[in-house]
Amino acid sequence: MKTRLFLAALATAALVACGGGGGGDAGSFLPVGGQPIGVAPSPSPSPGPEPQPENPAPAPAPTPVSASYKYLSFAQDRDPDVDTATKRFDDYIALLNREGAAGYRYLEGEAGGSISRLQDSFMMVKDTDATYQYEYKRLTYDIMQSTAIQALLQQAKDQGAQGMVLLKLLAPIDLNGNLDPEFAVLYRKEIGSPRTYDVTAELYAENSSDYVNRANSQGANGYRPWATPFLVNQGNYQFFLKDLSSAARYDVKAVISPLSVVGGTTDDLKAQIREQGSQGYRLLKNRFLEDGKNFYFYVKDTTQSSTFEYEFLDNPDPLFGLQEANAVQANAQTANGLRYFGLPDSPVFFRSLACTGPLCLSPDQTETSNKN
Repeated sequence: MKTRLFLAALATAALVACGGGGGGDAGSFLPVGGQPIGVAPSPSPSPGPEPQPENPAPAPAPTPVSASYKYLSFAQDRDPDVDTATKRFDDYIALLNREGAAGYRYLEGEAGGSISRLQDSFMMVKDTDATYQYEYKRLTYDIMQSTAIQALLQQAKDQGAQGMVLLKLLAPIDLNGNLDPEFAVLYRKEIGSPRTYDVTAELYAENSSDYVNRANSQGANGYRPWATPFLVNQGNYQFFLKDLSSAARYDVKAVISPLSVVGGTTDDLKAQIREQGSQGYRLLKNRFLEDGKNFYFYVKDTTQSSTFEYEFLDNPDPLFGLQEANAVQANAQTANGLRYFGLPDSPVFFRSLACTGPLCLSPDQTETSNKN
């Protein structure tokens, strides 16, 4: 009994340490401030010609995009003498549903908690005419078994058949009779839409070529990389999502980061991201794979001739992590035709050209993170 209690606490602590369902390593795309972490800055060079702006204004002037970003926060502790185990989750969902009814889609956040607390600081966006409904489902997590990830996959399939899309693990609701934590899993549905979804999974590849081969095998059937659930002792899996009403087909590419090559710079990395965008590949995420090298993954809808342009802005707030200032900055950039991609500490923005569908909009953190 003590062993099971200890393991339950360990499982909960491990997930909470990763932000519950938050980004985990989602901020590792670009070094904060443009300087690779752990590398001392070079001596100041001699004065030279006036540098060109890093993000020059495009010509002709871009068309503004219709998108409204909003930062919210939620925190609630459970009083076990008064509150039910689910009250804090019900109140959280009520907040999301008020925003969803106004057209706001959950974008990214830092959800976490324990069996007595739930908190989240998050950003939402209204960028289509859709409205949304949110709900959570219970997932029993027995760390002594390796069944939770398969249970999550089946739950995501069942929810997808009802039009609900898996977003993230939130926090433990309570312990069940076997002292296993029961986690809340967040889902979203577009109200009034007939869309339904399927979810499948592959073991996360240990090298970039295997990841690309597996992703492209799924992409040829209309599945794109989606969640990467983090659960201790459950194995590493990449989930793939398919909109059953869509004819989209996807191609994924892996390119080694210039920062994993001697002499590579942050500017080289930005140039890589822009070059891939000009070829129709939208930034997806990065991950350290073979030989400790960092690879950047890109995704393309092969049924379209879309292209993507990127801008890289400074952190709008001296504090790390998602802040109100990120939403203010994102709203200001819509006048420049830019949408928020993510990475609040080193914000990336993009514009999509000749594009329809999910790759054109600000991506869910579910898609761009390695831990959710």
